[in-house]
Amino acid sequence: MEALISLVQRNNKVFRRDKTQVFFSLLSVIIVIVLYAVFLQKMQVDAIERLTEATPELMTMVNEWLVAGLLSMIAVSTTLGAYGIAVKDQESKAQADFLTAPLSRSTIQLSYVINAFFIGSIFSFIALIGCEIFLVATGGKLLSFGDFVHVLGILFLSVLLASVFNLFLSLFVSTQNAFSTLGTIVGTVLGFLCGVYVPLGALPGFAQNLIMYFPISHTTLLLRNAFMDSSIGDVFEGVPASYVEDYKINYGIVYELHGKILSTSTSLIIIVCTIVILALASMMLFKRKYK
Repeated sequence: MEALISLVQRNNKVFRRDKTQVFFSLLSVIIVIVLYAVFLQKMQVDAIERLTEATPELMTMVNEWLVAGLLSMIAVSTTLGAYGIAVKDQESKAQADFLTAPLSRSTIQLSYVINAFFIGSIFSFIALIGCEIFLVATGGKLLSFGDFVHVLGILFLSVLLASVFNLFLSLFVSTQNAFSTLGTIVGTVLGFLCGVYVPLGALPGFAQNLIMYFPISHTTLLLRNAFMDSSIGDVFEGVPASYVEDYKINYGIVYELHGKILSTSTSLIIIVCTIVILALASMMLFKRKYK
């Protein structure tokens, strides 16, 4: 246990020392904010105004939609940035030095995962506070204590999923250049797969199915439900239920797969099963890589 803690502390210090890595781990989030400010917000508001009048509650609801997507993306981008240390250690042969010490492979791998989870959790928590300030400043309400704890729970689950997902991806690269390419690809694709760049309903059927089968998008789904539950009722008061259901489906607040609306418990099962499967697969890959 002492060796594990020391490795985690060492990994954390190395990450914080590289300011450029910290910046690029948040680059995809910065891009989303710019896109939202330029046209994503207006596009969604214009679509909803066809059903109901524009109100301050409408702007709050649309902002909550964005916040949920940002938080799920931050969990992925920051944990991926943390695994740059593992790739750097591999390229510099530092991992080989670790393996000559009385340390098991699982301890070395676990130290990277814990560090990624810790970094992702810190960034996500700070982002959640920042998002709450943004929502209140733009006319929204603070989450109640119970709702805040609920969102925090989803957020930590999201970070855990992102940690094992990025561990699995990082095991396929061996150099810093390859890792930079991986980061660029993930950062570019992430906004689409989380349904942030383009509303789900605006995509063709195969793309919608791809998003709904992508496990990380289910954390976005859970966060949107947690943030938007009350504001949807306020905005669409008096609007036929069928129109409200169409809005939820088109903007990825609920998933309709093969004609059925997926429940919250289904999303949770998908997330937990993915965490277990990727964790086991990563352990086997790491052992094969360092026989």
